[in-house]
Amino acid sequence: MTAPALRLNHVAFGPQDARILDNIDLQLEEGHFLGIVGPNGAGKSTLLHIICGLLQAADGHVDLFGECLSRSSRRRLLGQVRFLPQRQESMSSMPVKVRNVVGMGLEDYHKALWRPARHSEQIAHALERTGMTAHADEDFRSLSGGQQQRVRLARALVSAPRILLLDEPAAALDSRAQGNLYKLLRELCDETGMAVVMVEHDIAAISDYVNSVACLNRRIHYHAKRGETIPEQVWRDMYGEHMHIVAHDAHCIGCVDHESGALESEQTDAGK
Repeated sequence: MTAPALRLNHVAFGPQDARILDNIDLQLEEGHFLGIVGPNGAGKSTLLHIICGLLQAADGHVDLFGECLSRSSRRRLLGQVRFLPQRQESMSSMPVKVRNVVGMGLEDYHKALWRPARHSEQIAHALERTGMTAHADEDFRSLSGGQQQRVRLARALVSAPRILLLDEPAAALDSRAQGNLYKLLRELCDETGMAVVMVEHDIAAISDYVNSVACLNRRIHYHAKRGETIPEQVWRDMYGEHMHIVAHDAHCIGCVDHESGALESEQTDAGK
């Protein structure tokens, strides 16, 4: 039996009396696309940082591909994980071609004699998957914010990771580009077996693409698989009582069923 791509075992973060994350248990199989939703300050980005080894859990442990993430296994296991953070680094003021930015995602990029031509196939494939082939020889600085985000995604994909972590990757994209991004991630999960963990704020926008949605606010309040309904009380526990429920599409994963269709949680200004 194949080991899960990711398993979180009673993971906690922060001081004992003021946990940012507490008792997180989660398991993802290969090819699973997980969306994580929750209010600001819920610990969503912190959880991604723990999975990719940028932060150390206070309690519990992370298993990747059936092995515990430890000091001895860290380099080998994390070499198969890529992370696209919410706050992107500023690129150098020096000109740099798009194909070279993508090449930065390869493990041996830092070596003195690295040349993009040696990895031209991998780079070209990543650019093709993200729709950026035509921009390969352009200066990265000249691209729009949405185009730059697609190049960053290509950089994350160029090494063919087994797990991809994304923190609100569609924030700089218009609605059409968002849909294309989610569709691409779904295809990658299905075709390559890559597992994806994506933090997003709009559960309805991702419902057509993800396998499940985890509701996170310090702990996982509910993990809804496709076809499940998230009880209204879960939304209130996560966001507080200063919120209301608004009608949304009936296909939305986890949305609360009413006669008029499925519903989605939305906060009022007072509750956000």
